[in-house]
Amino acid sequence: MKNRSRTRTTPAFDAVIWDYDGTLVDSRGADEAAVAELLAGDPGAASGAELFWAAEGRPIIERLELAWPGRADEVLPLFDRRISPITFRGIPRVLTGLGRRRVRLAVVSSRRLEPLEWGLAACGLRSHFETVVGLDCVRRPKPDPEGLLLAARRLGVATTRAVYIGDRDVDVDAGRHCGMTVWRATWGMPPSPEATTSPRELASPAEVLARLDGHIAEAG
Repeated sequence: MKNRSRTRTTPAFDAVIWDYDGTLVDSRGADEAAVAELLAGDPGAASGAELFWAAEGRPIIERLELAWPGRADEVLPLFDRRISPITFRGIPRVLTGLGRRRVRLAVVSSRRLEPLEWGLAACGLRSHFETVVGLDCVRRPKPDPEGLLLAARRLGVATTRAVYIGDRDVDVDAGRHCGMTVWRATWGMPPSPEATTSPRELASPAEVLARLDGHIAEAG
């Protein structure tokens, strides 16, 4: 009897690493509440609010120092308050789907680790991720790839076998600097005309699974 070889399919990527703000969740409401509380106690701080919002996507410490020079440590506790962010629609289903495909998951964010861990848990997302890398886990924040390299090392995957999904230029640059495939999330806020060009923009979380399945590699 003639033997029939079986073809199996495996994902072309071993891991998907996610940005947090603007990608997994919408945390702008929590930041707006923090800014409002700051201005209520110090109306003179209003002049820095515009600078704070203009620097969205950069590490929180940098944004605070830019907006209110010399006051970052004083103001930071307001932004670490435990206010639940809003999970983008479709994210839980996508994370579950990735898990079923045995794709390993991590988060790399410019938020500090403690509020990052709390926010993920509050949204019911933490259990999907093997490791979480926050701002205080690295010496050099995005666009430096240190955080992504740390996440890949913890997962035990090569950077060429990982996808990084983020919504900002710093995410695109960080992924490219370490050889990861980068998919840009535009479901939270469409990129500005000046944004770094990315050939892989995703309009909805559901496209993550579609794109991953489109990269299936056949093995004998």
